[in-house]
Amino acid sequence: MTRITCLVENSVKLSSRLWGEHGMSILIETEHDTVLFDTGQSGDVLLHNLQELQIDPQTIDKIILSHGHYDHTGGLQKLLDRIGPRTIYGHPDLFHPRFSERPDGSPKPVSVPFDKHALDATWRLSTEALEVSNNIFTTGEIPRLEPLENEGDERLKVHQDLQNPNSPMIKDPLKDDMSVVVKTEQGLVILLGCCHAGVMNTLQQVRQQYPDEPIHAVMGGTHLAKASENRLTMTENALQGVPRIGLSHCTGPNVIARFLCNFPEQAFVFQVGTQLTFNN
Repeated sequence: MTRITCLVENSVKLSSRLWGEHGMSILIETEHDTVLFDTGQSGDVLLHNLQELQIDPQTIDKIILSHGHYDHTGGLQKLLDRIGPRTIYGHPDLFHPRFSERPDGSPKPVSVPFDKHALDATWRLSTEALEVSNNIFTTGEIPRLEPLENEGDERLKVHQDLQNPNSPMIKDPLKDDMSVVVKTEQGLVILLGCCHAGVMNTLQQVRQQYPDEPIHAVMGGTHLAKASENRLTMTENALQGVPRIGLSHCTGPNVIARFLCNFPEQAFVFQVGTQLTFNN
């Protein structure tokens, strides 16, 4: 059996003692390993929710980071301080300095909030898909093939010359955005961190990697909060036939409401405390 739990997200299950914050963290528990996908932004929320859910953080064997933003990586330091060194999977661009442009044009840092070498960890950074554990894989770098998803977020910036902090700012291509694939008897479960690469691009990548396996669930942040009507419609078309669609984090309340209406049998809010089990 595989159990998948939402540990950090913007909202929490009602009448619970769980905490929420802007960010994402998902726990994958199998008979072979326990793998954490993203860590939220503070570490305090992650550790509190693990305690409330009676999950020992020491059971976490491996960690995957979806991309180099603070709300997905900020909890890593406190987690490692608690559990000790672990192997961490991600993309080689994970630690590039990143910024979000404020309304007055000034840059706000949104990078991973610590230096890679300050962490006691073994790093496996690759653009290729990697097997993290039995039946758990990263997607690797996702090609940006869908024009509607290539627009990106104009506020998110990097220096044109990543080695020169005085070089001009350009739109961040966020090549490091990756997702996770979990194989189950029901089909593939795709876990999204923030999905800057786009839901359609991510689905296309997974379908190319696993052409003979159906997609059973797509869950996590979709980065659709500010998507155009055309992009939303195309995304809905791409998700037709997926039995479970769990919406979180950067999806936005209006888009979540839209999916709950348009996919009443499939869509749900994948919020803190949500646990799903799958056969494997």
